[in-house]
Amino acid sequence: MSNFLDWRNRMMHAVWRQEESLSEEVLAWMSKTYDEFGETSEEEFRELWTMRTFSMARSAFEVIQESVLDETGKSVTGEEFCYVNYLRDPEFGPVGVVRLKSAEVSTPDWAEVLGVVAEGVQEFVMDYYAMVWPVCGLHAFGLHVDYFRETAVWKCNGGLAGGHVIRAIDPSIPTPQPRLSHG
Repeated sequence: MSNFLDWRNRMMHAVWRQEESLSEEVLAWMSKTYDEFGETSEEEFRELWTMRTFSMARSAFEVIQESVLDETGKSVTGEEFCYVNYLRDPEFGPVGVVRLKSAEVSTPDWAEVLGVVAEGVQEFVMDYYAMVWPVCGLHAFGLHVDYFRETAVWKCNGGLAGGHVIRAIDPSIPTPQPRLSHG
């Protein structure tokens, strides 16, 4: 077990991350990677990290693209839309970066990748179509990406409580519900 922990610490250092900043999903993926490939080198691990992040970005784009089309009838494909930009430049960090409009991500965490892609697509919809998407049905405010219990969500900042979660960004994931306190 200590070999895995040593390797994991070296790999986190190789991708410029701290354990506290990684989700359970990423830590579990690292464990599975170690079980499958053993003690990969830092260079090999950075390549796996980057490939996973890029693959997740493509999947996240498909999810968000479908949501936009379903909710607005608008398309986010074609020449007018600069698709996901994948950047691999050692000056900016040891792993590849996904950029979509002004949003960027460089970690293979589904919630974070989904949130960043959603922000980029939202920015495109506002710029290209001059419309707000998505919108809270209760307050008619534009929604914002937020994270709740390791889930990327659309959140409305309206209401007396200072905001509320509308839904998970990925429709295949149930919307996390706040815990009710009994006091």
